[in-house]
Amino acid sequence: MEIGLLNERKKSVFNEIVNSYLNDGSPIGSKTLSSKSKETVSSSSLRNIMAELEEMGLLYSPHVSSGRLPTERGLRLYVNNLLGVEIKINDDEENLIKELQNAGLRGPKELLSEVSSSLSGMSSHAGIVVTPRSENTIKHIEFVRISKFRALVVLVDKNGSVENRIIDIDEGTPNLIFEMAGNYLNSRIKGQNIQELRIKINEEIKTKKAEIDNLAASLIERGLAVWANDQPDSSLIVRGQDKLLEDVHAIEDLERIKSLFNTLGNQELSIKLLEDVSFASGVKIFIGSENKLFIGTGCSLIIAPLQNNENTVIGAIGVIGPKRMNYSKIIPIVDYTSQIVTKILNGEQISKEKK
Repeated sequence: MEIGLLNERKKSVFNEIVNSYLNDGSPIGSKTLSSKSKETVSSSSLRNIMAELEEMGLLYSPHVSSGRLPTERGLRLYVNNLLGVEIKINDDEENLIKELQNAGLRGPKELLSEVSSSLSGMSSHAGIVVTPRSENTIKHIEFVRISKFRALVVLVDKNGSVENRIIDIDEGTPNLIFEMAGNYLNSRIKGQNIQELRIKINEEIKTKKAEIDNLAASLIERGLAVWANDQPDSSLIVRGQDKLLEDVHAIEDLERIKSLFNTLGNQELSIKLLEDVSFASGVKIFIGSENKLFIGTGCSLIIAPLQNNENTVIGAIGVIGPKRMNYSKIIPIVDYTSQIVTKILNGEQISKEKK
């Protein structure tokens, strides 16, 4: 349904009810609406209009004798109407450029962590950043014994970042085996990421093409496995979860937020969110149960993709908040921030002009 299908009187009443809901979250009745209206409209006329809007599926009454609230369908109609309006961000939000550029100088991880915190601060809700599994190519791998039963697997990627993991080893493994395993892997890296290298080496070992000792083969399999299994398909950075509790008014609201926290800890969420924005060219809004991952949480999601120079989605940023969040403020914030972060990640110059 389009907002244009409503006549001016219905549109005015509908917008009044939605704005009231976004401001205080409470149902509004015809008498209160009549007193707030700039036009002289009787309570009985307003009741008739509200009843018609309810029949259209745009409003509902949470209790028999209470006022009306917008349904998810009603909020969707309201939000869709907002998306056609260009809303400028304010000067404080433009300071985001400098903060993110400084974070970007410290590396992508610092940048994305700062993005999540910034979105939370500007929206007063939870800021999220979703990134796919790192596909950095490997530069060097080394095995180092640290005890009779344990060894360190050291990995250096193409950017020079160094990380290590601990693996179990067989007692009595000769020192020569560690050197042999490292040399074998390093001779076959050739710009591959950990998943590609693991597939290649496992195939060589399986088909007996690997010219190495059985102990070295076992060490390699364990070393590559710990790295591959330690890299999820995607990762989720969330800041400001506590802000979601500020909107809790009842026990049932608290239960919904607890459900959301459980959702945020689910790996499925980050994978699904990347899928949701994979074909998006701009901001996407999911209101309540429109996204199955948020069913029962009473929350909405505003999210935008991050893209590389080939227009491939390399991540997403967004805000999670109650269904009555300030969409007109947060949509442009998410949109603007995604454009800035995309430019920083792609090494582009950022214009200081206002959006």
